[in-house]
Amino acid sequence: MKIKYINHSGFIIENGDCAVMVDCCGLTKDSEAVRECTGKYLYILASHVHGDHFDPGIFSLEGDRSKFILSADIREKAPRFIDAFYMIKGDVYADERIKIKAYGSTDEGVSFYMETGGFKIFHAGDLNNWHWREEETPEDAAKNEENFLCELKSIAREIPVLDAAMFPVDPRLGRDYTLGAKQFLDSIKTGLFIPMHFGHDIQAAGIFKPEAEQRCSRFALIHGPGDVFEV
Repeated sequence: MKIKYINHSGFIIENGDCAVMVDCCGLTKDSEAVRECTGKYLYILASHVHGDHFDPGIFSLEGDRSKFILSADIREKAPRFIDAFYMIKGDVYADERIKIKAYGSTDEGVSFYMETGGFKIFHAGDLNNWHWREEETPEDAAKNEENFLCELKSIAREIPVLDAAMFPVDPRLGRDYTLGAKQFLDSIKTGLFIPMHFGHDIQAAGIFKPEAEQRCSRFALIHGPGDVFEV
């Protein structure tokens, strides 16, 4: 299995005749990353309606071998002719190639757990410890952390081990911006950790490498769009 970084929180996961596109923005049928999926069964996922995770342009990728798996808050943005499976927390989509379960988020929409080809993969969407401690009261920060840890505990109870996880490492949070990622890896044994949601600040994402490795996870050091990581 390989995971290709597209941008921000966007990835394409490929395994055999199956390709999963998650939270990809700016791609068209003519994009190289999409052309490389020609002939595969394409699952197009979007975790929530925010513009840095959902691009209406994904609907141009509709085809005989494509399936849209979308957070329920995207329903009103989708064309009526689109056949999509809309998910809220707890929903499961499954066929002979893939199983996808929606978990919660600490912002909008859902996070995604995927099983395909024997691999267990997690994409967090906007699930994170969004503490904003340098801008909010200690009470609000504590409440945000409580919400995240509660959701994380629920996920870890069902999925204690992952082959790969894509999780936010967002420098906008300020001084302790890697806190949520640390808590995630402390709760779920993860083979490959891939940072996301860092915008264009690739260097800030790479700072988490020692912390991930200290927690026995291989770290995907991203240099730019198109980087590929083997699972």
